[in-house]
Amino acid sequence: MTSSLISRRDALSCHSRTIVPENPGHNYLQTATYASVMKQNFADRRRIATNMLRRTFALVAALAATACTSVSAPTPPPCSLSPSDRAWVDRSVEAWRFASREITGITSVPDLQGVFFSADCVLQSENALSVPAPPVVTWTATPHDGTVPLPDGSEMPAGVTSFVSGQDDVIYFVMSTPSVWEAAGVGTNPQLSTTMVAVLLHEGSHVAQIGPYGPRLGALIERNNLPDSFNDNAVQERFRANVEFAESVQQETRLFLEAAVAEDEAEAGRLAREARRMMRERQARWMIGDDAYLVEAEDIWLTFEGAGQWTGYQWLIHPRGGAQPREEVLARFTRGRQWSQTEGFALVMALDRLAGSGWKRHAFGDGARTVLEMLDDAIE
Repeated sequence: MTSSLISRRDALSCHSRTIVPENPGHNYLQTATYASVMKQNFADRRRIATNMLRRTFALVAALAATACTSVSAPTPPPCSLSPSDRAWVDRSVEAWRFASREITGITSVPDLQGVFFSADCVLQSENALSVPAPPVVTWTATPHDGTVPLPDGSEMPAGVTSFVSGQDDVIYFVMSTPSVWEAAGVGTNPQLSTTMVAVLLHEGSHVAQIGPYGPRLGALIERNNLPDSFNDNAVQERFRANVEFAESVQQETRLFLEAAVAEDEAEAGRLAREARRMMRERQARWMIGDDAYLVEAEDIWLTFEGAGQWTGYQWLIHPRGGAQPREEVLARFTRGRQWSQTEGFALVMALDRLAGSGWKRHAFGDGARTVLEMLDDAIE
C-alpha cells in the first residue's frame, strides 16, 4: 500500500497499485508511483484519508450505463464510456461478485459510492458492488474536462489511479478505466484490462478487512504515535538499506513459496517452520527499541497485502476468471519489489497449502487471527 495514508484515529486508506507486471520488460511498480502522484496533486488527499476506521467500507466497481438520466440546462449533457472501457467495468463487476462467491467467501460489505472515469466521462453508482448483489444497480454519468469531481466535494486530475477513501458519511472508490492507463503507457490491452481486474479485486479484499483488522491497526498507530505517512511499506522503508535484513526477507519468501508447492506435507511444514524461524530471528535482531512496534505492524500488513495478492492471483488463474496459466501468473507475482506484497503472497500461499481454506473466515471475515498467527497454529 505504497500510497496509503494512516492517521492515529483512522487505520487505513486504500490506494492505487498495480499487482502484477504484464511482461518482464515493464516495471508495473511504477504505476503505483504514478498513481500516487496523481492523488497527491489535489490538496485534500490527506484530509480525505482520515476517519477511515469509523465504519467498514466496501469496494465498488462501476458499470458503464447505456443511457444517462435525462437532464436540462444547465446540467451537463450525458456521456458514456467507450465500448472497451464499458466492457472492462462490466467484467470487473462480475469478477467481484464471482470472487466473493467462489474465492474469498466474502458475504457482506456495505454500499459505497463508486467513481469510474475515462478521459472525458465520470460514472457513479452507490451500490454496484455491494454484497449480496442489489436487485437494481443505479448509475449516473457526467462529462468532465480533465478534472474529476469526487463525492466529498474535492477534485482530482484525471489520470492513472485506484483507491478507496472517505470522510464522515461519504465513502467512495475511485478507479480510472483501461483507456486512461493505456494512454499513460502503463500497458496494452487485452492483458492490461485483465490485470486491472486483479487490481480491483486486490482493493476489494481490503474492504472486507478494514472492519475486522482496522481497530488493531488503529491501536498500534495510536500507541506508537505514528505519522500519517505510516503504511504497508514501513518495514521496507526502515530497513531497505540493511543488506542482511533484505536477504532474510528474500530467503523467507523463497521458503514460503517452496512450502506452498511442496507435494509432501511434512516437507511443506518443515519449509514453513524454517521460514518462520528466520523471520523471528530477523525481527529479534533488528526490530528492537524504537523499531519494536514493526513486529506487529509487519504481521498486520502481511495479512492485508498477502490476502489481497492471493485474491488477485486466484482470479487470474481460475478458468472462469482470468484463465491464465498458473506457472506464468505465479512467476509474475513472486518477482515484485514490495516486501509486504511479495512475502505476504508467499506466506498466504503456504498457509493455504498447510491449513486449507479455513483461514479465509478470519482473513476476510472476523479478523480474529492474522495470517502469521494462523500459520503458526498449522505448523507448531
